[in-house]
Amino acid sequence: MVIFTSAPLWVWPLLALLLLLGLRSRQERTLPMAVIYLLPAIGLLTLPTLLALPYAGIALAAHLVAYGAGATAGYRLQGRWLLAKAGGHARVAGENLTLAGMLTMFSAKFVHGTMTAAAPAIVSGWAYGMAFAAVTGVAAGLFGGRALRTITAPATA
Repeated sequence: MVIFTSAPLWVWPLLALLLLLGLRSRQERTLPMAVIYLLPAIGLLTLPTLLALPYAGIALAAHLVAYGAGATAGYRLQGRWLLAKAGGHARVAGENLTLAGMLTMFSAKFVHGTMTAAAPAIVSGWAYGMAFAAVTGVAAGLFGGRALRTITAPATA
């Protein structure tokens, strides 16, 4: 219980916002292309954490490999969900991956903060860095691949 009461107060509104956005993504919707262009930026959120790890080089390499795998999967999956693209907007089908990806990124950062406070010896190991990098890399890559598929898709009616 101390983990939840010791978390910064801003964490809980952020979680609520991510849940709201993720639940909305389960329904068919139209998005401005600007939102699509910003999706790959999610991958940048973990870079400061990765760079602060003792084995940052290994963590960055693991993140890059995992990002590539996630981007490949995201690119393929987005083909199913992209319904139309025209006039600076994209129409996408409802799906659960957005919710899962956002909650994965949130959870990974939350667990990292908790582990840094509660078990710093574990955080300083290379295996932890690789695991954190792999989880966040795949999640971020999914968003990057989906954005790439949407951006490069031809306009439809």
